[in-house]
Amino acid sequence: MSDPSLFASPLARQSARNLRTVEWLSENNTWSSDSFYRWNFWRTRRMMTMTPDEAAAWLPALAFAVSCEKDADVLDELAWWPLPEPLPPEALPWRDILIRNWEQRPVPTEEEKSIRLFALVRLDRRAERLPEWLREARRALDLEPENRHLRLAALAGWRPRPGDGPPHGDKTGAAEAWVRFWEKSYKSPNMDGLIAAAALLHLAEAGWLPSGLSPERLRAELRQRVRQCLISYDDWPVLPMLLFSVPADASAPERLRQNIKAWLKLSHRNARWEKRKAIWNMLAAWQREGVLERSGRGRLPEPPLLLPDLARALECEQDGEVLWAMAGYIPGAVEVSAHPEAARAVVAHWEARSRDGYWNFCLAAWVGRWNLMRAGVLTAEEQARFDADYVEAIGTEDDRYVLLALVQITPPGTFPLAIWTRRLSDQDDRCRLAAGLAIHDWLVDMAGGSEASGEWKFTTRYPLLTTHYSLLAITGRQVRQVLRRAGQEGAGNRPVAPFVNLPLKVLPDFRRLHEIETALAAGHLPPLPDTGAGNRPIPRTVPARLPEAQPRTGTPGITGQTTGRTAGSEPPARHPFPEVIRHE
Repeated sequence: MSDPSLFASPLARQSARNLRTVEWLSENNTWSSDSFYRWNFWRTRRMMTMTPDEAAAWLPALAFAVSCEKDADVLDELAWWPLPEPLPPEALPWRDILIRNWEQRPVPTEEEKSIRLFALVRLDRRAERLPEWLREARRALDLEPENRHLRLAALAGWRPRPGDGPPHGDKTGAAEAWVRFWEKSYKSPNMDGLIAAAALLHLAEAGWLPSGLSPERLRAELRQRVRQCLISYDDWPVLPMLLFSVPADASAPERLRQNIKAWLKLSHRNARWEKRKAIWNMLAAWQREGVLERSGRGRLPEPPLLLPDLARALECEQDGEVLWAMAGYIPGAVEVSAHPEAARAVVAHWEARSRDGYWNFCLAAWVGRWNLMRAGVLTAEEQARFDADYVEAIGTEDDRYVLLALVQITPPGTFPLAIWTRRLSDQDDRCRLAAGLAIHDWLVDMAGGSEASGEWKFTTRYPLLTTHYSLLAITGRQVRQVLRRAGQEGAGNRPVAPFVNLPLKVLPDFRRLHEIETALAAGHLPPLPDTGAGNRPIPRTVPARLPEAQPRTGTPGITGQTTGRTAGSEPPARHPFPEVIRHE
């Protein structure tokens, strides 16, 4: 039988790399002992703009993280991961694995059970699970208010799948009981009524309320209740959870514009920060889905554009959580061309914030700048400032969380190997881990490129380095030989890079990467790293002349803007060096 990895798609290769990255981090005691560090890693990654294939390529890594994570806050962050619809067929088994890992998690607290349900109702939208969700909703009524509201908000996010008809043919009666449950709660004037309004809106959008409340009325009622509700300390996570899944009304552009204006009025500077954050999270989700730009094509002379509102809101916003939500809003080409001054104001604001001394503001600003660059919003001058600020920041930034975010930003150009190598000697162990992660991922890039999921490979004069299949074909020893040879092939045999002695811990384990890719190509996750790896030989630390100036090429961008092929866009190809794998 042939090796599945020999025919692995770009999506499978990128998924294998992502999973191996998280495994590599989890093998470090610094990562395992600092839950806030892990939480920031996942939040930063989620808020960075991703194509649908890029988001799908993280599903195996998410499944691994869910299976071993013990902190409730990190689990809550994992539950918010965006799930592209429709998923590539190849990623469907990975989603099923993620669902199974969430189901198998122990839930020692009511909060963690609500987090698990919030993830499951978004991942598994089959109507066959309604009896289970209905039982959980009825049990929630017996909980204390803070736990009851969180549990009901998690369940209210369930939406019927496209094409699932109304529940008139339901043999078990669970679907009709589900509708009646929320209709009864809808009459409550407190938080229970607000949660029920969001749940009924999902059902009305799917046509499950043919003789009941209309989507238009429910949208207006939802806004009214958000404006009137008083959010207690225990209930502050409820509103973002509810609005995160609220769909945009894309059927009528004029109504959508009015709907957006009404929501923006609720996010004024004197509103509670929880409301501002929830509303901007919702608007950013609509923009990522392309609803706002599609609504204006050929139907309205002026589509709903939020860029001027974002520029005004950024001028006075002083809450870090709200800034994070705003960083996720990525204006489209229509907005930028219609409001160039507002676009420049937003870019300038994020530039200023990225130099702010407060770590949370700085972190959100770097994510905002990166998203704007990938979306093609930056001018040539702004791009040059981004590159200069990035190189300066990775060399001088002393906040461990900001440095971790900078690792996940990979602008085109020369990889600053010397700077990251110097940071391996930082006194802060979390800064050392971030530097190690940057070099580890760069070595994987150099060995095989990273065309999968719209990322960029390094274009060099050395064919072996630019062959993305070679990532899994060659051993760690061969990788070091390739890199050493690349560093020695300058003009007149002069070295083109400084002599760098990399520590063992940053060298990629290509045999493990091959195991992961083989498993993912077959539709399952590999065994944990410590199972079956006891006899794996440990590579020696080999001094290598590493190329300091191997440029990334092409303009980083989201779907349709990258120079390389995105995942799934090319047919499976045979591994060019299968005999190497067979003889390893």
